[in-house]
Amino acid sequence: MHLKQMRKYRFRAETVLIACLLGSVVPASSQAKNISPSSPEHVSVQKEITRYLDKQVRRYAASIGSDDYQISLQPPAKLPPCNQPLRQTLSEPTKPLGRLSVTLECHQPNYWKARVRAEVAIFLPLVVAKQPLSRRQTITRADLSLKRSDLAHMRYGYFTHIDAVAGLTSRRKIAAGKVISPRMVEAPELVKRNEEVIIEARMGGMTAKMKGMALESGAEGESIRVRNLSSGKEIYATVIGRQRVQTTF
Repeated sequence: MHLKQMRKYRFRAETVLIACLLGSVVPASSQAKNISPSSPEHVSVQKEITRYLDKQVRRYAASIGSDDYQISLQPPAKLPPCNQPLRQTLSEPTKPLGRLSVTLECHQPNYWKARVRAEVAIFLPLVVAKQPLSRRQTITRADLSLKRSDLAHMRYGYFTHIDAVAGLTSRRKIAAGKVISPRMVEAPELVKRNEEVIIEARMGGMTAKMKGMALESGAEGESIRVRNLSSGKEIYATVIGRQRVQTTF
């Protein structure tokens, strides 16, 4: 063996001996390494996250009457090792819908925390305009249809039954195919301001009817001011039908 090679070998041996005495040498096979995206461990973690997400989304979807949903998971490139089941929490636990994140937490062998992005779509048949609707138009069943829609995009609410919309009045123009939200429609006014109405006054089991004048317009169920034409007294009464209001004494 050449002198140069002997010195090199002696240096390596001394280095290993010193490291062993200090307790800092760990066999390469037991050193902690990040989990590669292509490793079986990474695939197992991804399945664990997917199962957790599916359980949460399926439960929420069922609570709103749907079993039609899709989950798109974007796992991180690498994850540190973990010797125990991951603790997982959702950014939106009560409403897992749209863009959200799953926080992963591990305590063994070392504490670490990571975040995984996901996108959830839950579908329901929603009421849409079958044809263009003009402003202040009374909507009929023929104007409406149902369309499979992603609830993640429904920021202002929606209707799932055509009967809930038929008979209402559009507040503004509504394009064909547009999902109808509660803010787009309103109940039609059954009583107009300065219009003569019939006042039904109830007291116990007795009912009396008299003529009145509406001082405000109102839809069914709304309380408006009316004037009793016989006494001239102003009262509040509830709209119960076309040109009909009711009050209780």
